[in-house]
Amino acid sequence: MENKKEIKKYVNVKYRAMTLLSRREHSFDDLLQKLVKIFPDESKLIYDVMIDLRDLNLQSDFRFAEMLTATRIRKGYGPDRIVAELKNCKVSNDITVKVVTECGVDWFELAKKVLIKKYGYSTSCEFNEKVKINNFLKYRGFKSEHISACCK
Repeated sequence: MENKKEIKKYVNVKYRAMTLLSRREHSFDDLLQKLVKIFPDESKLIYDVMIDLRDLNLQSDFRFAEMLTATRIRKGYGPDRIVAELKNCKVSNDITVKVVTECGVDWFELAKKVLIKKYGYSTSCEFNEKVKINNFLKYRGFKSEHISACCK
């Protein structure tokens, strides 16, 4: 009788995890935290489900990193901001580096587009404007070389 209860709990946790994954990709840690909030007394069972989902490639940190990177690029964020966000989601450094370097984005061009969208121009001679541009692009996650290329 106890075995049937365990199987039912396992199926219930797996169903909830699959429901969450059907909506969007989740990092391993993110999905684990969500499931622990839903099933606070089943931490061992949740971890087993998570390992099974990862082994079946239903949960993938690589796919999550690709999805997050593509979304942030569309929103005009730079590589430093994307790396920080992936690190915050506890995606491994290997995956983070691979996804950000192989995404095929010209960061210099993206920085210029973001700057033009925000200010309507890409260069300015005044010091105050350069400081404002520098701070804005730094906040967006662009590296110093991307910023200096925009502020020539």
